[in-house]
Amino acid sequence: MSHPRKPARPRRDTVPTPPFGFRTGRWLTAGVPWFAPFTAIAATMSVLALVVSGPDLTDTADRILAAADWTQPHTWAAVLLKLGASGLSFLPVAVAGYLAYGMAGRPALVPGILGGMAAMGVQGGILTGLPAGLVAGTATLALLRIPFPPKLRDLASIALVPLLATLVTAAVIIVFVGGRLTALSGWLHGKLVWLEFHHLVLVGVLLGVMVCCDLGGAIGKTAIAFGTVGVSGLDPTKFNPTDMTMMAAVVAAGMVPPLGMSLATLVRGKVFTGPERAYGKVAWLFGAAFIPEGAVPFALADPLRVIPAGMAGGAVTGALTMTFGTTITVPYGGFLALGDMGKPLLLVLAVAAGTVVTAGTAVALKSLAGQPAPRAASPAAKVRRKVSVVG
Repeated sequence: MSHPRKPARPRRDTVPTPPFGFRTGRWLTAGVPWFAPFTAIAATMSVLALVVSGPDLTDTADRILAAADWTQPHTWAAVLLKLGASGLSFLPVAVAGYLAYGMAGRPALVPGILGGMAAMGVQGGILTGLPAGLVAGTATLALLRIPFPPKLRDLASIALVPLLATLVTAAVIIVFVGGRLTALSGWLHGKLVWLEFHHLVLVGVLLGVMVCCDLGGAIGKTAIAFGTVGVSGLDPTKFNPTDMTMMAAVVAAGMVPPLGMSLATLVRGKVFTGPERAYGKVAWLFGAAFIPEGAVPFALADPLRVIPAGMAGGAVTGALTMTFGTTITVPYGGFLALGDMGKPLLLVLAVAAGTVVTAGTAVALKSLAGQPAPRAASPAAKVRRKVSVVG
């Protein structure tokens, strides 16, 4: 007696696995709807604080909070400024955790977050948060392939694998990345000191590139610190004009990436995703207030095109600022500090030129790459989809 054959399972079409770099790009693009609001809220807090109490709040916030007179608007403005700065400094942690989780799931979340904290420790900015997430995710995937004994599998996925992946990530970020960032920052500082006595326009170019290359990271902080040294003191009338011009080059160039990317979304919106276009409507505000981190969501989605575009615009703005001899006596505020600027109209012109260069470069690079890829589903959405299929 022949038994009826079981119906064959429907054959799934095999889809080739996309290259690792392509999948990483899709994970980063999928993070824009998450990081754009995070960045926008933190940056808006900072802008509101500066609008309420003026750009000098950056210097006086600690003293205001120490007095803590909650009936005064300056106290609340100081709180907003601190919250905004803390949120922006937390971006490497959020980026690393999100990317690691997207690569390897829950076991990679803690290694990614702690790797991001290591990136904060070396002041690397988001460009250090990205490798932290990649290392955490890759290390977790590799460790999960180890054939642990059945009795240790649960313990391995919950504790052992995250612990080992965290150690690997922290070692790479602190020893390898952090050490090289420190060496590079020192080398760049030395070049700036040499150029200051030989070619001021090249000083502006280098400062502009530095402040735009990592959007609030160690290299940008080195440029800001270099400019700040010359405008430190209580009497601006005693500042050296060259020092004030170099500070102006830093501030002006730091405004360019958010302004340029905001303009790019208006000029050719079809090469950007919907969340990027929506974020572009407010990103200009962060650029105007000298918050380079305002361009972070764009840089995360497409770092190989957005960051070079920002650096190109920053170089142009830095060179023009040094050529025009524009000055500023404070290392913050952007256009909110117009009262502290010398030749403000020329500084606006320099910023406008860099903004156009950044927007044009970004649009050209993205147009050569074609249309933006469809937004990848977030890890949480993938889990929900699997649950619905099983149900």
